[in-house]
Amino acid sequence: MTKFYLPLLFLMIFSQALCQENHFEVKTNVEVGDNTEFWKAAGSDHLFYHSLKPAGQYLLKRMGTTDSHHYLRSHHTFNQDIKNGVIRGQNVYSEDSKGNPIYDFSNLNKVFKAYVENGIKPIVEYDYLPEALSRDKGEVSIGNDEGMTMINTGPNDWEKWSDLMKATTQNFIDEFGIDEVRTWYFEVWNEPDGWPEEEWEVFDKMYDLFVDAVTSVDSKLKVGGPACYHEYFLKPFLNHVVNGTNYVTGKKGSRIDFISYHIYGLSGKWLNNEPHIQPQVQRFSQSVLWLKRLLKGYPSLKGTEFHINEWGLSSNYYRTVAKYPDLEYRNSISSPLFLFKLVDALYQIEDHYNFPTSLLLYWGFSWEADEDEFFTGKRELLTAGNTPKPIQTGFEMLAQLQPKRLKVLRSKKSSRLGMIATRSEEKMVFLLYNYEESDGEQVYGNDIINIQLSGLENKFSYKVESIALDEKSNNTYQSWVTMGRPKNSKSIDLAPLKTAATLDATQHFELQTNAGGEVNFDINLKHRSAQILVIHPKN
Repeated sequence: MTKFYLPLLFLMIFSQALCQENHFEVKTNVEVGDNTEFWKAAGSDHLFYHSLKPAGQYLLKRMGTTDSHHYLRSHHTFNQDIKNGVIRGQNVYSEDSKGNPIYDFSNLNKVFKAYVENGIKPIVEYDYLPEALSRDKGEVSIGNDEGMTMINTGPNDWEKWSDLMKATTQNFIDEFGIDEVRTWYFEVWNEPDGWPEEEWEVFDKMYDLFVDAVTSVDSKLKVGGPACYHEYFLKPFLNHVVNGTNYVTGKKGSRIDFISYHIYGLSGKWLNNEPHIQPQVQRFSQSVLWLKRLLKGYPSLKGTEFHINEWGLSSNYYRTVAKYPDLEYRNSISSPLFLFKLVDALYQIEDHYNFPTSLLLYWGFSWEADEDEFFTGKRELLTAGNTPKPIQTGFEMLAQLQPKRLKVLRSKKSSRLGMIATRSEEKMVFLLYNYEESDGEQVYGNDIINIQLSGLENKFSYKVESIALDEKSNNTYQSWVTMGRPKNSKSIDLAPLKTAATLDATQHFELQTNAGGEVNFDINLKHRSAQILVIHPKN
């Protein structure tokens, strides 16, 4: 008998210990900071093309209705180029036979009007050079180290280029009003890391003239950059804006209202190559902390907004699962789970290292939907049939969080489990996730998560609504797989996909606090899943 019961007793104690380890306490009366919603941003190389097409119009309206995004960013504000049959940008500048400027802001205004009508702010890039202002007619630089090519050099006429930026800025104020445009952000270029090193000083000059042009129209407009992705470029740029001689004023330093940087979990050039590299949230955390260390050397920049204004699990927007099967994570719920874990990590860096992220911008929009192709593995938010991919569902889940963040105590550090707890006057909303990047696309196992709430009203009842994201719930990708992986939306019933995109509640239950205003409950959380818990006082 003894031999039978001892192992059983050990198993019971061991199981209880595991439950205790997976424990979160939420102090509901202790606020640790604002929920700044810094992640409500997206962008695309092709926004000036896609945002006016039916799928783009649908996505903009959905972003506004669900409050999933506040900012959009795009390249090619000043030029047009065509790649893989897709038009990027538009021609805003040309010259008559005598070399006098001709401005055409009609398409630019039409696109930004579509944003603003849906409550979205543009992040305006004054790039790339119009053909008439380019020194290198018809030639392109090597570009960045992933093969993106463009003309990386200064204009052939600095005064005309400055006048173009002034005219564009004034056009925005005339079209949208000064109060609206003061809520936008302005940059001069994208990823100047691709410039030849001997041209970096030319970029510094471009930045100074850009700042002068924009702020001469209105001094309260927000200017910044450099939207790079290498520290070895960022450091000399910061040296210039802090200690260098301004090319316009001749004085020391240049104005910078925000510092922008790009981080991807994986370079697209490394896909399908050995050794296998798995995108990790830790990669982002380390990069941000290294940047904080770099910025410490520039005390005058303390408090300057920090933007990650491109991110994704993998770079290279045009690659698909057909040749790169690992990109399934751009289709599946791995992307929103990665997003949840990343947002949690960046909030922890803000709280523990006093280094807030002001903006986190996902690079993707509606290309798959415009092509009516289902889940090709591009880094888009929308796929065929105007179906939100799981990454868009993730943004809509994050949008449920409330204005104030609450203190969360964890029984132990876990790379798998996390929680973001928020509240308003009316309700509390928690986001709980169970995600380990090394799991890949496999689904197995679960964890019992014990949650203790303290600081509530004594002996009071609450109702809880749970919204799960897992292999069965609110998952358009899995619904598509179950439908037999149709290639496009023609002649199929889209109802299952529409249902999977609605964030339906998966469970309801009630909680009762004790005499001390506390309550304790368990959540069964599958591996590779997340839950939103919406907690209301019971009427």
